[in-house]
Amino acid sequence: MIKIHVLRVGSTQVDEALPFSNKSKNKLAFTGIFRGKKHQINVPVTSYLIEHPKGLILIDTGWDTEIRTHPLKYEGIANYFASPGKLPANEAVSEQLEKLGYQSSDIDYVILTHMDIDHVGGIRLVKDAKHILASQKELQAASKLNPRYLRRLYKNIKIETFPNTEYDLFDDVSVILLPLPGHSEGMTGIKITGDWNKFVVIAGDCGYGRDSYEKLILPGITWNKKAELASLKKLQNLALDKNCQYVYLTHDEEQYQHKEVIL
Repeated sequence: MIKIHVLRVGSTQVDEALPFSNKSKNKLAFTGIFRGKKHQINVPVTSYLIEHPKGLILIDTGWDTEIRTHPLKYEGIANYFASPGKLPANEAVSEQLEKLGYQSSDIDYVILTHMDIDHVGGIRLVKDAKHILASQKELQAASKLNPRYLRRLYKNIKIETFPNTEYDLFDDVSVILLPLPGHSEGMTGIKITGDWNKFVVIAGDCGYGRDSYEKLILPGITWNKKAELASLKKLQNLALDKNCQYVYLTHDEEQYQHKEVIL
């Protein structure tokens, strides 16, 4: 049996054009610059805990508790003004794990869908996990100078890599890491398959809601638009599969209707 827990680990305020680029013809609208409050929305930030017979897996880490006291210092100027985050009491990933009876040292794998701040920001809180993984391309991209990547957050933390192809974590097709490039160069989704071939897909920021993959709406932030469109089509095909139970997207409020799933 595989059990998936959907964990709300804070939220972030963004311009409405960041999740859905069709909300504005302004190519810089996603930054929120010179855009009024009427265009601002709050979206959740999510981590996922997978209780698997072969290991405990955490997908993404959300925000660090430092954001509660020093948000500007923690996020940096660019991130703070484009998408300020919030982390209410008891919602940090470490606090969420504790509610479920776990410590970070119990986790066998932390898998990072990509290395934007709201996905890797809480890495310090789970640094005692046995393995922390990101795709080769994503870790390479994150090593370069780019305001979306804050290298100080994972400085001195060992991050292992997996290939930039489909990667079978346990060699039994129950957990497949899927390349979904576009939003970022090394964006990764996770396909989790249980009994009777039923599966769910955790797709990070490949999309921001059902409309993303059903209507093929690109997000405002993309590393490569052509690659992003191809990844959305791939996600669309997975969602249409009769065995697909759910598609989880990090910032989609709808996913909290299915906070615990057993496969």
